[in-house]
Parts: sequence; C-alpha cells; structure tokens
Amino acid sequence: MADAQLSETLEFLTQIHRSWDGTEQRAALRPVPRRYLSYEYIGIKTWQSQYLRALTYSQQTQLLQFPLWHAAAALTTNAPAGTSVLAVQPDKLWGYRGVSGVMLWQNDNLGGEVFRLNGLASDGTIAIGKELEENWHRGQAAICPVGWGVLQQEDKYVNVHSALTTMQINVELIMDQEAPLFPAAMDEYHAEPFTLPWGQGFPAQYQGAEVFMMPPPWTDDISASFSRNANRLDNQTGAFRYDLKSTDPSETKSIDYITTSRAEINNLQRFFCRLKGRQKSFWAPTWLSDLELAEDAPAGRNYLLVQWPLYWKYYALGQRRKSLIAFMRDGSARLIKIAGYSTDLSGDLGKVYLDESLKQPLLSKDILMLSYLCRYRLDSDVLTTNYETTDVANMTFGMTEVSQ
Repeated sequence: MADAQLSETLEFLTQIHRSWDGTEQRAALRPVPRRYLSYEYIGIKTWQSQYLRALTYSQQTQLLQFPLWHAAAALTTNAPAGTSVLAVQPDKLWGYRGVSGVMLWQNDNLGGEVFRLNGLASDGTIAIGKELEENWHRGQAAICPVGWGVLQQEDKYVNVHSALTTMQINVELIMDQEAPLFPAAMDEYHAEPFTLPWGQGFPAQYQGAEVFMMPPPWTDDISASFSRNANRLDNQTGAFRYDLKSTDPSETKSIDYITTSRAEINNLQRFFCRLKGRQKSFWAPTWLSDLELAEDAPAGRNYLLVQWPLYWKYYALGQRRKSLIAFMRDGSARLIKIAGYSTDLSGDLGKVYLDESLKQPLLSKDILMLSYLCRYRLDSDVLTTNYETTDVANMTFGMTEVSQ
C-alpha cells in the first residue's frame, strides 16, 4: 500500500556483475520501465463503496481502463462540438506515453467521456478517434490520459463504517500496442525548460557521462554511508589482517527531491529513464563544501592552497575524487581537474595540484562552494513519484559512487 494518496512508480531491471576491485559491468534487462499507479479512493456513497469492493473481489486479472489522474490538466482552450482535435500545453505530454485513450472530465457528478487517442504532436496537439458531440469549455473541464492495466495483487480496503470504504487501488499499466507513437522530440532525451539556480553553463557531459545538476532542496538531512572494499581475515583467535581489494571506498547517499512544477517532475523522470535505472552512471556534485581556499589563486597557477592539510593522507592513493566543481556566486560553475594532493612547506595548509594551470583567477569572494564532482549510478531500479498535486511531488534518488 502506497504511503501517498497518489503515486506513480517506474521500474527497470539491471543485472550487475561486480569484479574483485569493485568495478562493475551492468546490463539493462528491460528496454522500457514497467509502470505502476497507486490511487486512494474513498467511497462516500454506498454504491461507490460497493463498487470498490466488487472491483478488487472479482476483476483480479481482467484488463481495465484507468485514468492517469496525476497527468490530468485543465482544458486551456475551448473544444467545440464537431472537432476531433484537442490541445494541451507541451509540458503535459509526458504523461501520455504508451496510452491509447484520453478523457474529458467535468466533475464527480457529471463524469466525463473517454475517446480513443489517435495521435500526439510535440506542440501539444491531441487527435482523438471521433468528433465531439458537445461543447467542452476551458476552465470547466479537465483532460486526462487513459491507459489499460491490471490490478496488482496487494489491493486492500478499510471499512470506516458500513457505508464508507477507503481503498488504495494499485495498478500495473500494460504495454499498449494500440498507443500512438510518442513524439520523438518529447522523449526521455528532451528537457523541459527549467532554470537551475546553480551550475549554469556547466557542460552537460563529462568523460562520456551525463552531468546531473539538480541541487538537493535541503528540506531534510541527506543521509550517506561508506562501504570499504576490503576483506577482514580473522580466525577469531588472535591477530587479524585486511585484504585490501581497492583503495577506493564507495559512498551511498539518498536525496529527497520536492518538485514544484510539472517540468521538474518530467525532467527527473526522464533522467531516470535515460539511465535505465541502475545501468548507466552519471556525474554529480557532492553538494558539500569539500575544500576551502586558504588564499586566492591567480590565473596561471597550477595548484590551490586549502585550509585543511591532510587531503594527501586520505585521497592521494585513490582514483576517485579527482574532479572539482566551483560554484560561483553569480550562479555559474567551473570544472577543476585535480592531479594530486600534498601540503605546503609549513605543513599547515593543504596543497592541491591541478591537471592544468588556471585560465582564470579563482577568488574566494567569487566562490560560493568547492565540491567534488563524483561519478555515481542510481542505487535502485525503482523510482516512485508521490504526488501532492499534479505539479507538486516528491521522489527519492539513492546514489552509489562508482568508477565507470
């Protein structure tokens, strides 16, 4: 049973083979994710409660049509009788992938009407299977995709009293062979217009992988843990040894994102689909203040002096943590590649050698934060979007640090 009243789940399946030193080979076993919906219904009237109980009691394996309520939107243009073309805003199209129906809905009393979905265009144009028989007015009706699915086996209900039943209906959408082709311009490689507050102008790709620049909302703590790649050889009777398989531990952390627009929801779900769950890796900042400059670095210098002197002790032998991202106060970001770690002559400051000399000065007054740019993969093949409204939702991304 879902924690939220309305949720959507995407689920890939990845096979991971991990070698002795921790490097991985990953294969995606599903080209597209399975999709699940979970909606909470409340039977206010007696017949509604009777219908909910009967639905889960007898329709166990039958294909049923389900509105995708999380993808509903208000009708923004009038749809006069006789037309077979409807329109939505382009950022509402992502919810129509893989479905073969569309519904015009008025309210709980008047209901709505379902039409066959014949075609989609990237500008938001929707072609339906027959002409409208009545006028549908903007602001007074909603438009919603409709898909085929089956009830999952864990449905259950709660009887508040003899006439009122609440039920969480869990649905698995099927691969609809009659669904029209989804516009290629709006597929998972499309990005909805959305301005990131930090990292503007930073490259979208780095060393062959995507750079994920969505900052955490910091509405909650970010939990993280480290796993060491070493075996402890201990016969329980005396001394023990470690068999070090790799000098690189792996960080796993979890970030809860809270979205405030349909564009944010779509972009995060598209990102998950591009990665195919755990298959592909990506780059992302730690979003932590990992280094602090001890003095300004002029253009042409090939090292940074930083406050903490012991970076060499913990990071010099590993192959990771060799890239920095400098977040600037003007919202931009700069990439800095690290060659090695040491200390200055006094031993009081850390010295970070760079792969190449600075082309621009790095001034403390201009820097908001210096973070490591790390390579991660997702820690789960499942992404659940819990909706508060059609535009406000939360989802959790678990990330595991990898080498490739």
